[in-house]
Amino acid sequence: MKKAFLFTLVLWGCLTRLIFSESQAASLFDGVKLSDTYGIYMVTKTNVNVRSAPASTGKVLTKLERRDIVESPGYAKGTQWLAISQDGRDLGFVYAHSLTPLIDASFDKPLVGRIDLSEQKKPECSYEVSYEGRSVEEEIVFVSTDYLAHFKCRMGFDIFTFNSMLFMSEVPIDLGLKPVFQITMNLPDIATGYEEFLSSTALYDQKKQLVSMDNVSLKIFREDDISQTLEAKTTKQAIEQALKLQLASFNEKAWRTIAGKIPSPADVKPN
Repeated sequence: MKKAFLFTLVLWGCLTRLIFSESQAASLFDGVKLSDTYGIYMVTKTNVNVRSAPASTGKVLTKLERRDIVESPGYAKGTQWLAISQDGRDLGFVYAHSLTPLIDASFDKPLVGRIDLSEQKKPECSYEVSYEGRSVEEEIVFVSTDYLAHFKCRMGFDIFTFNSMLFMSEVPIDLGLKPVFQITMNLPDIATGYEEFLSSTALYDQKKQLVSMDNVSLKIFREDDISQTLEAKTTKQAIEQALKLQLASFNEKAWRTIAGKIPSPADVKPN
């Protein structure tokens, strides 16, 4: 918990300095044409060299360690080297494949909304999603934001409620440079056996500003066609759009189970 709190402070510090001015970039970066792609990054490797120029021949100025957080005004044009700063100070250039994009998916107030799937003979649901904290993995470079979602649904004449756990990765799952982040909805009460529960995953492509469905864990509860995509410009919108896609990805059997009309497969006793 302490590490997650410290991580939050560091990330917030980076976010407050995200906007660079030309005067800030006029020292080490002076004379180097930079792409207009500002961002925050996490270091994925150990002993990463920070150089005076965007090339392996540049002088080593300092080193970065795994999980360090830096910010960048962009790539040196025509190269795969990122100009980086930390704590408001220009550090130099780092080979981009030693870094991965980092986002802040937290929010202060609960997200509330409504999803109407009645035209698909599914429920109409209102929801409230609350931020529960941030998880930082100890052994690997991975950060995610945790949420709790409360749903109240009407399907025909029936009204029912259910909760789900939500997670959004704040770094790409593959720790690569493409800013694609995973949003997962877990319903552990709907299960077929030990550690086999209903889970639905969507992907948020920050660069393309699109959320697309990825997978539903249990085939018996999955619609035949889940290949849908919605637009999202922010992480909040990405969560809202992911919820729409995820609820729509559940088939009739899934909804009857969630509504309590039929038992979860794990609760069915053998004859």
